[in-house]
Amino acid sequence: MKSDLSLTPTPAALLLIAAAIGVAVWAYTTRYPILSSRRRGVLLGARFLALLALLVASLAPVLRFPTASRERNRLLVLVDHSGSMEVRDAPGGQSRAAAADSAAASLARELGSRYDVRIAPFDAALGPFTRGPASLLAADAAGGARASRRVGETALGDALRQSAARVDPDSVAALVVISDGAVNRGEDPERAQDPSLPALALVAGSAADPPTVGIAGVESPDEAVLGRPAAVHVTVRQGTRAAAKGTVRLAEGGRELATVPYALSGAGSSTRVSLPFAPLSAGKHFLSVTLDPVPGDPMSQNKSRLIAVEVRPAKRLVPVLSAAWDWDLRSLTRGIQSDTAWSAVRLAPAGPGSAAVPGGAAAPLDSYLQNAEAVVARYDVRTMTPERAQALLRYLERGGGVLLWLDPEGRAPAETPLSRALGLTWRFWNGDPGMVATADLTPEGRVHEVTLLGGDAASAASTWRALPPVKPPVFLGARGGALVPVLSARIEEAQVPLLFAGHVGAGRVAVLNAAGTYRWGLTASGLGNGAGVEASFFGGLTQWLASAGEDRPVRITAPDITAEGRSIAVRMTTTAPLGGDARATVRARRIGAAGAAAVAGAGDGGRAEARTALSPAEPGVYTGSIAAPPGVYQLVGRVERGGRVVGVDSMRVAVGAQGIEFETLAAEPDVLQRLADRSGGASAPLERPEPVLRRLRSPDLVRSRLAQVDLFHNPLLFAILVLALAVEWTLRRRFNLM
Repeated sequence: MKSDLSLTPTPAALLLIAAAIGVAVWAYTTRYPILSSRRRGVLLGARFLALLALLVASLAPVLRFPTASRERNRLLVLVDHSGSMEVRDAPGGQSRAAAADSAAASLARELGSRYDVRIAPFDAALGPFTRGPASLLAADAAGGARASRRVGETALGDALRQSAARVDPDSVAALVVISDGAVNRGEDPERAQDPSLPALALVAGSAADPPTVGIAGVESPDEAVLGRPAAVHVTVRQGTRAAAKGTVRLAEGGRELATVPYALSGAGSSTRVSLPFAPLSAGKHFLSVTLDPVPGDPMSQNKSRLIAVEVRPAKRLVPVLSAAWDWDLRSLTRGIQSDTAWSAVRLAPAGPGSAAVPGGAAAPLDSYLQNAEAVVARYDVRTMTPERAQALLRYLERGGGVLLWLDPEGRAPAETPLSRALGLTWRFWNGDPGMVATADLTPEGRVHEVTLLGGDAASAASTWRALPPVKPPVFLGARGGALVPVLSARIEEAQVPLLFAGHVGAGRVAVLNAAGTYRWGLTASGLGNGAGVEASFFGGLTQWLASAGEDRPVRITAPDITAEGRSIAVRMTTTAPLGGDARATVRARRIGAAGAAAVAGAGDGGRAEARTALSPAEPGVYTGSIAAPPGVYQLVGRVERGGRVVGVDSMRVAVGAQGIEFETLAAEPDVLQRLADRSGGASAPLERPEPVLRRLRSPDLVRSRLAQVDLFHNPLLFAILVLALAVEWTLRRRFNLM
């Protein structure tokens, strides 16, 4: 490291100083002829000294030079604690992890007099740095039983990046990595490495495959269709061992879905098997792939994998609940099913709280709402019983979408909590108004996606006015702000709402006050070639209702699967920044495990639920993590501000074996060798560490600190300037030149 002097001149200042020098020379050589040459030289010298001080200041010189630190240089030691370090191929039959921990402790003892040795474990994340091997012991103590069954992935690049951020780089002489080199997560180590910091590596383990049979890869569909066959493809591979046979199993919870035998012919062989299954319910499913234990196999961690599959119905279902089936509902059905991914399901009321498909048995309405994308229901006295109204209200409150279509005869249902939440008011006509209502956009409708029909406000307004008139069964109104009119019609001197849209709970709701809308689908007006508005209006309306999740004020996100041994990373976002007084929390509740083991980190002796507060990361974003043992969990996030709940959101996640760490168990010394070569370090096997030890004991392995001196902000320079000006002023008075 060499000394360096840098200048940052200011051109204007240099010009002024040059001019001042010229003026001084001119003045003292021409204006004062009575001065002797000796006195003139003394005055010019004082003036030049002052101007020289100003010149130095204007150049802004900065001197940088190396200086030896009074403290010992630090030596950082990163010890791999990932799952692959459990392979027992180190000398003496030890695991790689045990050998690596022992080597780190030896380095601390042997080099502690020269270096301030700091040791940290790493797997998917970097642990804390401590003096000596204390951090390794602390990591094992924190892991408990899991410490002897490490399953984390290897993120060496992330560990290198994080270590550089945690420690002053000018204090570190070198970095030692003790690992098998099998990197499978995070940043590329060569990109994360600081090439100016010597990296030394001790390679743990053998480059040959260990004598174990394991899962080498799993291919699963991200999405499956309800009731249709799907398959999970599993690659099974073995290391240096004799032929083996076994069974691969696919299960969900305690239910076995498929079993397939496999056979491996010899060392290094592999096979690919398919496990068929047919999902029986929609939603997110967590499936486990496992290998039966293999006789004589020294490892168990590489024989399981957890996968997530989202199951959807073959069609996106929209139940249509009505006591009678008329032309309007037929037109609605055509509009919904114009998108072949959607299907309308006709339901008729049955009993006080049930419904049935035509010719089918009655079932609770809730059972039809479970997988419904949206629901259409006639808002009349026969359909909207208190029990069915309550089921629809629950559906809305949890984020569903409902279209309520007023009875063509105007028969209003009894008041229920649903009707109070809607805030609807109506009065009946004195006489039948007939088909006289021509639809037009309200101010709110000019910006609402349902009534814009996929176009802009001008084209949508023209389309609505060109459609045949319809009949509003009642004069409908709304109070309370839950609904706003988006379509209306003028009848005589009154503006009568035809369509309301709004929100109830977390869901979206629309109320249609029009009969004879089937004529909108038959007309050639408005849309080209007589297409009508069935698809754009009824199809668009149901799709808008099904998208209520977009209105959530709070959203929670987390990985579907978190590897066993790692905390679940949680992120919550709000639609708008809330300020510093907002508080975000998340709780994890285990699903289907009543009385099961407590959630890790609960700290109270056995809860099946854990809570944690999230920290603000940026305006409207909160992040954190929550620890949990293997299992399926419901994450529920809540944001509060000033004692008021801003929003709540939830999702299902799982913790279990991801398995990528065990797909390749052979050590990869080339990765560590490249790190050493790029930085002037050294790499060696753990059992023959002499090249690394020689480099660490080398006297030239030292990190000097770079000192910086700002020469122009210097008291001496200021003193010279003042002294020179004072000397010149004093002499000028003495020589009678003032």
